[in-house]
Amino acid sequence: MIETITQNHFGVNSYVLYDDTKECVLVDICSQSADERKEVTDFVEGNGLKPKHILLTHPHVDHMCGASFICKTYGMPLGMSIDAKEIFINCEAQAYLMGFEIGNIRDIKIEGLLEGETIKFGKSEIRCLNTSGHCKGSLSFYNEKERYIITGDALFAQSIGRTDLPTGDLDELIGNIRKHVLSLPYDTVVYPGHGPSTTVGYEKDCNPFLQ
Repeated sequence: MIETITQNHFGVNSYVLYDDTKECVLVDICSQSADERKEVTDFVEGNGLKPKHILLTHPHVDHMCGASFICKTYGMPLGMSIDAKEIFINCEAQAYLMGFEIGNIRDIKIEGLLEGETIKFGKSEIRCLNTSGHCKGSLSFYNEKERYIITGDALFAQSIGRTDLPTGDLDELIGNIRKHVLSLPYDTVVYPGHGPSTTVGYEKDCNPFLQ
């Protein structure tokens, strides 16, 4: 099961993944206000969920601005690509310029994740797929059993992530999407970092950037 919570002034989609064991994974928690933080904790605690992992798809400030809050709340490390740590730490200046409050991210314990690594929670598991190109150290998280993938800012409904920011690479992004995402079953649901969900099949057939 998956719950989408859209927050902050960039409209980022945070995700709570869980199953009937009540163990859960929190992805891209981006809460800024007290009300947004409460929305996340109310869902987790109101449904009796037990966080097992906190994950980040990529180290851009709009997606990681709630990381300090959520890691401190549940006393857990933040899992991200092993290639993302340096960019993550350097988000402080970017956050200031863009008006984000990110707390003391240097106190966060970082768990480096590798491409192909499996993350388990309850009876479920997700696999880390390399979808770098929007920026270095981007991962997507794929649940083969439930047929969904969380793509961060790599792939959107009828669009792809921008590549004009530092460490962005258009050819790398398109190559990784084709190799790691479009190769999945057609009915796999795509949950992006912004905007509505879609499917692998629809994007393979209709996304103008991938034809």
